[in-house]
Amino acid sequence: MSDADKIKSLAANGLKNPEIAGILGRPLSPAELTVAEKYRGLGKLKRRRDRGRKSSSQYVAEHDQRARSIERRTCEDPKRRNRLEKDTEKWLRFYLAEAYPLPFGKPHRDIMTKADYAITTGGRAAVGAPRGTGKSTLLWGITLKAALQGRIRFPAYVPWSSKDMKKALRFFRNALCNNNRLDADYPEYTAPFAYAKGVAQRVSACYWKDTQQPTGALLNISSGLIVFPDSRGAIGSATVNGNPRGLNHATESGVVLRPDLVLIDDPQDRDVAKSPTLTQNTIEMIDADVMGMAGPDRILPALMACTITMRGDVADHYLHDPGWDSLCVPQILGWPKNRKLWDEWNDVRIDGEHGKDHGKAARAFYRKHKMALTNGMEVSWPARYDKSRKQPDALFSAMHDFYTLGEDAFMAERQNNPTQKEHSIYILTPRVIESRATEIQPGLVPDWSHMIVAATDVNSSYALTTTVVAFGPNQRSHVAWYGLFKTTPMPVPKGSTEIETRRIIYEALAVHGGQLAGLPCRPNHWVIDGGGSPESTVIEFTANAPKICGLQASCYFGRGWRTYRPTTKATYRLTVGEQFHRVIERRDRQWVIANADYWREIAQRGWTGSPGSPGSCSLPSGRHDDFSIQVSREQLAGKSEVGGRTVWVWNTAPGPHDYGDCMTMAYMGAAMNGIGTGGQTKPKSDGKARVLIRKPSQRR
Repeated sequence: MSDADKIKSLAANGLKNPEIAGILGRPLSPAELTVAEKYRGLGKLKRRRDRGRKSSSQYVAEHDQRARSIERRTCEDPKRRNRLEKDTEKWLRFYLAEAYPLPFGKPHRDIMTKADYAITTGGRAAVGAPRGTGKSTLLWGITLKAALQGRIRFPAYVPWSSKDMKKALRFFRNALCNNNRLDADYPEYTAPFAYAKGVAQRVSACYWKDTQQPTGALLNISSGLIVFPDSRGAIGSATVNGNPRGLNHATESGVVLRPDLVLIDDPQDRDVAKSPTLTQNTIEMIDADVMGMAGPDRILPALMACTITMRGDVADHYLHDPGWDSLCVPQILGWPKNRKLWDEWNDVRIDGEHGKDHGKAARAFYRKHKMALTNGMEVSWPARYDKSRKQPDALFSAMHDFYTLGEDAFMAERQNNPTQKEHSIYILTPRVIESRATEIQPGLVPDWSHMIVAATDVNSSYALTTTVVAFGPNQRSHVAWYGLFKTTPMPVPKGSTEIETRRIIYEALAVHGGQLAGLPCRPNHWVIDGGGSPESTVIEFTANAPKICGLQASCYFGRGWRTYRPTTKATYRLTVGEQFHRVIERRDRQWVIANADYWREIAQRGWTGSPGSPGSCSLPSGRHDDFSIQVSREQLAGKSEVGGRTVWVWNTAPGPHDYGDCMTMAYMGAAMNGIGTGGQTKPKSDGKARVLIRKPSQRR
C-alpha cells in the first residue's frame, strides 16, 4: 500500500496528523495534510450515518444505566454458609447478631425446633410466649433464613395491624440492605438491595453489568412486598382483616407465586379478645382467608406467634387446637415458695422508689435474702433482665415485673395463663355418688319416669359401655342399669383393617341393641358415641337401628367448649337445642353435636343435689364402686366467664371414665327429647333452617 493510500485510510478512521506522521516515519507535506483533513471528515460523516444520531436524553440514559449496573457476585465463604445453615441458632447469631444481642434460652431453641419442623414438613406451629421474649423477631429471622436457603419462595407475613406489618418488613429490608455478612454470603439475593442502601427507587432501577438487564428486585414497604432478584422469590405481607387471600406475585419469568409459608403474628387486639363474636369471626378469617392463601390444592405451612389475653380468645384457641403443634412458654416456670418474703421485698421496693433511690434498697434486700427468696423459683429465660437498671438476674426481674404489672396483667402477658372470675365449684367424690343408692332394683324405673335414655360409649379395644337413665319432667334422673358388652364380636382384634373394624363394631351394636330392647327398662332413645369408631359406622347403624333392634338411636359427637359452635362450611338442615344441634345431611345420614363440657357438668351436679330434688340423680340398690370411681375421675377444677362465653377446666385422674361419658350423653339425650335444664318442654321438630355445619370428618 502506497503512502497516499495509508494516509487516506488512517485519516478516515479518525487518526490525527501527528499520529499519521508517526506511523509513516516522516512529516506530512502540505498536499498530504489537505488529503488527511478531507478523509478524516468523510470518515466522521460515515460513522455518524452508521450509528444514527442519538439525542442528549439517550446519552444520559446510557450513562445512568452504566452507573446503575452492578456486578454479579458469588458467596464469599461457601463452607461457612453451608456449616451455619445446618444450625439455625448459629446462623441467626452470626448473620443477624444485632437483632439477637442476648444469648438464646431453651424457649428460643424450642421455637426454632418447632418452626424448622413446620417449614420442613408443611405443618403448623403456634408459639405462645411472654411479651418481650422476642418470639416475633425470632420467627422473622427463621423465615428469612428459610427464604435465603431457597426452602421457601414466597413467605407471607400476616399480623393484626398494618403498624406491625411495616415493622416486620423493615426488619427484612434492613437485613437485605445493610447487613454486610448476609451480603457477603448471599449476594445472589442481596446485591441490588445492598447497592441501593434501602432506597426503593434505586433497587428497582438496578441492572446486571454482564447482561445489562434489570435485576428484577423490588422494595415496596408501603404495599407490603419485597421481591428478590432474578425471580428467586419474594416476601409479602397483609393484615389478618386486610384481604390476605389475594396475596400473590408474578415474577419476571412469568410464574405467579402464591404464599408457601404464612407467619401469623399477634392475630388479635384487646377488643377482639374480649368479644366471643369478634374472636370467632377472627378465627374464621384465619382458617378460611389466611390459611387459604396457597390456593385450594395445597395445605399451607404456618407459624404463629401469639399471647393469650384471656381464656377463649384467638391465641388460646390455636394454642389448644390439636391441628397445631403448640408451644406455650411462661416467664416463671416455678414460683418461689416464700411469697411473704417477696411481699416484704415489694414494700422495700415501693418505699425506695418513693425516695427515688433507683432500686438500690430493693437490690440490697434481694442480695441479703436471695437464697430464701429464690427457693423453688425457676424462669424460662435466664438472660432476660435489664442490666441497664442494674437488675441482678432474671429471677429478680420476673418478680419485679409481677409486682409492677399486677397479677392479672402478668398472668396474661407473661404467663399466657390469664386469671378469670371463677364460678362456684362443686365437690364430687365416689362416696357422694354411692350415697345416692335407693331401694329400687336394677333394671326397674321409678314411677315418676317420663323418658328413658340409653347412652353407649364405644371403645373398640375392649368393650361397649352403656348406662340406661330414666328422667322425670324436672330433670330428676335415676340410673336404671349400666354395664359392659364384651362378648363376641367385641373387642376388635389388633391389626384389623378398617373394613373389619367397621363390621365388628356394627355387629356388636346390633347384638347390644337387642339386649337393651329386652331390658325391663327398655329405652325410648339410644345415644351412641360416634367418635370411638371409624367415621360413619355409628351414623349408618343409627339410621338402621329401628329395623335392627326396634330402638330409635342417634349418633353423638362431643365437643369441648373451645370448638363447639353450631356453624361450619357445608350446608345441611339443622335443629338447634340446648347446647346441642342435630345435623341432617339426608334422611339416612344424621348426627348430633353437643357441648360435652356443658352436659358433663350438668350430669355431675345431679349427684350433688338432695335426693329427690329437681335435677338430682339416684342409683339402684347395691354396690357401685367402679361406676362411682369412673364418674368422679373428671373433676371440675375451674369455670370462668370470658366475654359472655363460659370456659371449663377439668382435672382428669388416670383410668377410664366411660360411665361418666355415658352420663353426659344421657343428659344430652334427655334434652333432645324435651327434658333439659328448664324442665320438660315440647321438643322442637321443625328444623327447617339451613345453616353451615361441619361434617364429623372436618371437626378440629
